[in-house]
Amino acid sequence: MGFLTPLFVAAGALGAALPLIIHLLNRERARRLIFSTVRFIQMSHQTNVQRHKLKQMLLLLMRILIVLLLGSAFARPYFAADPVSNTQQTGGKRNVIIVLDTSYSMQYFGGGADTFVTAKKEALKILGGLDTADAACLILSSDKARVVAPLGSEFSHISTAINSAEATNETTDYLDALQTADELLQPLLIGRKEIYLVADMQKKGWENVVETDKLSPDVTIVFVDVRAEAPRNVAITGMSVPPVVLTEQKTAQLIARVHNFGNESAEDVTVKLIIDGQTVSTTEVDIEPDDIADAVFKLPLARTVGRGPGPRQATSPLGTTHTGWVEIPDDALAVDNKRYFMLQSLKAIKVHCVNGESDAQHDDELFFLKRAIEVGNTAVPIDVTESAKLPEGHLANYDVVILANVPSLTAAEAQRLKTYVSAGGGLIVTAGDRVDSTAYQQTLDELMPCTFVQAVGDAIVREQFRVIATVNYEHPIFAPFKEPNHGDFGKARIYRYFQAVLTAEATVLAAYDDDNPALLEKVHGTGRVLCWTSTIDREWNDLPIRAVYLPFLHECIKYLALVRAEDTPAHQVGDSITLHGFDEHIGQEVAIFDPSKAETRTLAEEDMLIYKTTHLPGIYSVHASATEPQYFVVNVDATESDLASRDVEELTSMLIGTPTDADAENGGTQGELVAQYRKDVEKNQNVWTYLMFAVLALVIIEMFFANRL
Repeated sequence: MGFLTPLFVAAGALGAALPLIIHLLNRERARRLIFSTVRFIQMSHQTNVQRHKLKQMLLLLMRILIVLLLGSAFARPYFAADPVSNTQQTGGKRNVIIVLDTSYSMQYFGGGADTFVTAKKEALKILGGLDTADAACLILSSDKARVVAPLGSEFSHISTAINSAEATNETTDYLDALQTADELLQPLLIGRKEIYLVADMQKKGWENVVETDKLSPDVTIVFVDVRAEAPRNVAITGMSVPPVVLTEQKTAQLIARVHNFGNESAEDVTVKLIIDGQTVSTTEVDIEPDDIADAVFKLPLARTVGRGPGPRQATSPLGTTHTGWVEIPDDALAVDNKRYFMLQSLKAIKVHCVNGESDAQHDDELFFLKRAIEVGNTAVPIDVTESAKLPEGHLANYDVVILANVPSLTAAEAQRLKTYVSAGGGLIVTAGDRVDSTAYQQTLDELMPCTFVQAVGDAIVREQFRVIATVNYEHPIFAPFKEPNHGDFGKARIYRYFQAVLTAEATVLAAYDDDNPALLEKVHGTGRVLCWTSTIDREWNDLPIRAVYLPFLHECIKYLALVRAEDTPAHQVGDSITLHGFDEHIGQEVAIFDPSKAETRTLAEEDMLIYKTTHLPGIYSVHASATEPQYFVVNVDATESDLASRDVEELTSMLIGTPTDADAENGGTQGELVAQYRKDVEKNQNVWTYLMFAVLALVIIEMFFANRL
């Protein structure tokens, strides 16, 4: 038995002496009386005196007990042994958390030993060494920690979870798992706290751990190292893929980077290129220890690609979609021996122009545009079609749509444009005297990179003009003009233009000398919109007669039609994928198939979907009713392919403080542990309430006896 405030016990003991002292001071003294006949008086007097003494003694005991119980109640008693002394004497209870590494480096199978199978055996061995009074917990660790069996004594559940665990395709991050384990152990008051990390101690997994990420001083960590000795791994760690290939080109190049992470050279490594399920090319590379080599493939898409049984998307705004991968022979770690990609092939860039002013030959809004495309067609094949309004056909058949001085669009036409751009199409909007800025704001506000305010300048007198003073030469459109003598946009005279205000997520690519934007860009879904705030012909400027006009126009069209490699999403295992272009399927089911052909169905509630089940590397397909399928690829994070590991002793010193610091902190923590333990036990038992009820009962009984005397 213990007391939280033992001073009240002493106070109660001192207080209990007061009734005794008062009783002794006030006790009756015998008096001598003389009677003639005393026989009957003596008999009556002895009986009364005995009863009176008994009642007095009972009252005295009750009063002493009341004071003692009152002091004990204020002392807040509890019944329990201190956890520290109990642990020191008997070894105490063990609280064990097993952290099992499930990252894809654990799939290594070398020297006849499966690393992950070995790790599971070690975890089961740790579990088998526990007593029934101990508590255990299982955490599966990859890039995130997952508690699959909470801290408790149901060892059979933990054993089942270990046996059913599988290595994932995710990367390693030990920090999250160790912090989770430490947080689970911190509130415990009784028993030893132990963490067992069963892993290959891969160096990558410790990148986020710094010196301040130490475990609590009373937590012990044991490293169970299951790494393979001198692991050897060759992996494809990167690729350079042309996002779009013009089939009229002679060749295009695809480059695969192969890394040798072993300490021995890898010779004659066969590298294969597969597109649409068909082996297109094969090459061999030699790689020195801890070095890289590039496997270069030519892509004669016009002759070979497209005949195989693999998936293709023929009606994409970007042409025919091809999927494929580069692979090397399987080794001890097979998951990183393939790397997947997508690319598009085009016979020519298809452009449709909506002509807002087609009155006469030289007043035709598209006169100079069409001439410029015809002259430059030998460099990049471009097919141009034209209409006075947005065509009724499927816009996905075009790579780029140009609105040239178009007065306005209906709500239905605007919605079709939004769907087209969201699915990857390119749109160019040019200004002019027929543009209704209010109508554009009402119907195309979500799509436009700017809001037209008002047209300024005089395109008739032409005494005053603006010039293009600022150009973003880092942008792909203007990159060819970066070098001297490659074109000067400052020579063009802009007599009239629309003042514009940027909308959300828009950027200015070029500006006039008064800082008003000349060319703006906005990304919408997977497509882009360019807006030129003056005319595309000579009505408001003389750009069409300048040398930069033709290459500038071609670069804008190529930029929108040919997706840049750095803009192609590099999805990795575990990423959430945003899929666009579902405006016409809102309220309908969309089916997504992963590389194992497992199907996920989801309801399209907006024009985009978010898909999170990217646990497998490979090619995923998206199917909606009455449309061609979409594709996206997911790869493993190549940084996990490096199997180099950290030294266990180094890790121990990094996570645990020095003995002196640990002992000092442990002493303070131990005292706080005991104090908190006592408070919790006392709070749960509430012995003082029972004592107060006993005091109340004794007070009532004492009052009853006292009034009867």
